[in-house]
Amino acid sequence: MRLRRADGVVGIGFILAGLLSLPAGALADWTFVDVTAESQINYTHGYTSVNPTDKMMIAGGVVAGDYDRDGWVDLFIPQGDIGPNLLYRNLGTIARFREKGVEAGVAVGPDFSCGGVFADIDGDGWLDLIVGGILGDPASVFLNNGDGTFADVTATAGVDNGLDQFSFALADIDGDQDLDMACGHWTGSDMFERPLSVWTNDGDGNFTDVSAAADVSTIQTFAFAPNFSDIDDDGWLDLLVASDFGTSVILMNDGDFTFTQNLSSPITDENGMGASVGDYDNDGIFDWFVTSIWDPDQTPEGNWGITGNRLYRGLGGGLFEDVTDAAGVREGYWGWASCFADFNNDGHLDLFHVNGFPHISASEFHNDPARMFVSNGNGTFTERSTELGVDDTGQGRGIVCFDYDRDGDIDIFISNNAQPPKLYRNDGGNDGNYLALRLAGLPPNTEGIGARIYVTVGASTQMRDIRAGSNFASNSPAEAHFGLGTATVVDEVRVEWPNCVVTVLVDVPAGQLSTISQANGLPPAVPDGSGGSSPMTVDKLDVAGTTLSLAWDMATCTDADSNQILVGGGSQLPNVQGGLYAISSAVCGIGTVSPHTWSGVPDAASDPEGLLWWVLVANDGASTEGSWGKESAGSERDGPGTQGASAQCGVLTKDLLNTCGQ
Repeated sequence: MRLRRADGVVGIGFILAGLLSLPAGALADWTFVDVTAESQINYTHGYTSVNPTDKMMIAGGVVAGDYDRDGWVDLFIPQGDIGPNLLYRNLGTIARFREKGVEAGVAVGPDFSCGGVFADIDGDGWLDLIVGGILGDPASVFLNNGDGTFADVTATAGVDNGLDQFSFALADIDGDQDLDMACGHWTGSDMFERPLSVWTNDGDGNFTDVSAAADVSTIQTFAFAPNFSDIDDDGWLDLLVASDFGTSVILMNDGDFTFTQNLSSPITDENGMGASVGDYDNDGIFDWFVTSIWDPDQTPEGNWGITGNRLYRGLGGGLFEDVTDAAGVREGYWGWASCFADFNNDGHLDLFHVNGFPHISASEFHNDPARMFVSNGNGTFTERSTELGVDDTGQGRGIVCFDYDRDGDIDIFISNNAQPPKLYRNDGGNDGNYLALRLAGLPPNTEGIGARIYVTVGASTQMRDIRAGSNFASNSPAEAHFGLGTATVVDEVRVEWPNCVVTVLVDVPAGQLSTISQANGLPPAVPDGSGGSSPMTVDKLDVAGTTLSLAWDMATCTDADSNQILVGGGSQLPNVQGGLYAISSAVCGIGTVSPHTWSGVPDAASDPEGLLWWVLVANDGASTEGSWGKESAGSERDGPGTQGASAQCGVLTKDLLNTCGQ
């Protein structure tokens, strides 16, 4: 396996050893088998009340993540007020789980816990745990001690805001690389008081509620399942919120810690509850699936809609089109959590979701089956849950789609409300080949949440992102699974990390779970516009203390808003955040007020090697120019080759045209 730099140069790289191999063999029957009993996951979710409220009938969920870093995905499960919350540790090769909640210090309850998420919120490399609460029970926050136990830091974490908390999503929304958070509250008649909350993280796992400043606190949405995704490719993670009573919303990240509602797409689901984000048609654009209520008798016996699920196909630029009927995924009953996953390893994402509602007036949803929509590879799906053995008729709420036994195909765990769970093992899905990937990001984002991964085999490219998102009161592990069909080698794996660093691997063997380290990434190359009619030259970089000064000449400056500089510390950005800084029109043009200074740029001395790297991208109205390099005793990294020419013109001097200006 070889590592290829972003500029196309191939060199030797490192990837953690693959864990699995997939033997070749004839195709077998594909099915799912209920292995709940043999897995030793033995509990029942429920309540002591004989007359549960709507919120109690909605709640539950499951959280998935490798909290002990042994390579196997574990499960945290809220049990309801009939017992304490549970932590099932995956025992690995024997395909069994062992309950460790009390031993680990997370067995809170009995109480009304709901959902949650595993994520490294303090950047120490260990997955921490956030758990929601409803009906007056607070959210809980546990920091991972790294020894199989957790410390309860709820009192200082700042997550509990006194509202019902059903579903969480975490990602870096403000560009400082730590994980911020959104949560849907669905608070019934008081909904419009506070439907959705957003918090920022100080890097140590302490959160500050910035909902008002972010302009999300008054958005009219009965928020259930938020998901972060950069749907307009501007480098800022937007927020897709599946919401009840016709109020699902698209919130665009403005890049200044605020969100603006996007009303340009036909978002028409009537009872958005669960959601999935993925590229189901392999066009390199994320799509959004929202579960809603499809009533088989087409008569609403209560205050719910009847028109079913929605599949919103991404068009790019933050726009979607409704392709629900063309795709064949509308008829799903009373939908809750869902996931996109390639269950048969054919290279196309399938859809699975659970159903049910036990209200006395909703009898058709007391035993409605889960749905498995299998991709036909042409943008359409065929519902095959009964045929495949996953038409579970329990009161499904949360799900995890994950390879719990590490045999190369995606299994399914269902958390049922007021009932026992189900674990379905995928048998035969691994007759097709696969590649499963984890990311080892640099602190504080150690799982690489928000990264995109592209896997190319021949003329076909699949895309996944790494997310700590919400299926509804649940989340699958932060891994990327790619079905490869008959392919035995992946031509290229490209990882675009959240801070613009890129890692490219070539000739990657299929049939393995591997971890890619961000330490192998390089600063991005940028386009060379030196052939433009009015070229820009960068004359001087001057590093002193914690500021970076830059002077340059441009003949014209008609599009100054497009000028940006990206600055980071260290050859591989260890523990230092890169920053994106705008270049104002006041410093454009020859002989104007240059150099321009940005505050807060990391000092080169903060890196053990004394390195500082930069990427300058500017548009002068006629051409786009860029360059990157490093400052360390006057030396410089290799330039970006054909994507942008640069040369060393004395200490700290750059010239895009290689003419060495001043």
